[in-house]
Amino acid sequence: MVRRMCLVVILGVGLAHAALGANTFLSAEFREIVADSAVVVRGRVTDVRAARSAAGDVESVVTIAVDAVLKGAAGPFVSMRVPGGVIGRYRTVMTGAPAMRVGEQAVFFLKRGPGDTWWPVGLSQGIYRLTAASPRAAPSVRAPVVAGVTTNASGPVVRGDARRKSMPLPEFESLVRLVVAARTP
Repeated sequence: MVRRMCLVVILGVGLAHAALGANTFLSAEFREIVADSAVVVRGRVTDVRAARSAAGDVESVVTIAVDAVLKGAAGPFVSMRVPGGVIGRYRTVMTGAPAMRVGEQAVFFLKRGPGDTWWPVGLSQGIYRLTAASPRAAPSVRAPVVAGVTTNASGPVVRGDARRKSMPLPEFESLVRLVVAARTP
């Protein structure tokens, strides 16, 4: 009887702990992402290496070869950090953190983080990956959440909204520059 009671208590504590470990994800509007960015660059990932931060957390240092600067100033290469990575046989993952691979192309919205390093704004929300239907097709980007333009002016973002289709890269870069110019006093 005592053994069964201990098992019930241990199971209850385990379930209570699992229930408290929930995550909430709030999507940022595109104008907020642009405003929070100190630098916006389009580029290609050339290196990804996991390292321990000063606090002991596992982070991936992602090196980006810069093809274009859309906001701020950047040299030919930029390094950013994202939570998680693989060190030895251990993989660390954080909800909402992007996993980058060498060769991927994207538009990166970056802000300064701890230790004066670059971090993507909103983690995955600050990375717009370039895609192409075929190797010869022009690259495109998934349309960002812009109230009244790519989504409803008010209310929730609707999954499958036709206005959030892929956007040609030049059109996306023009949108970024337009939002930057609108924010400039």
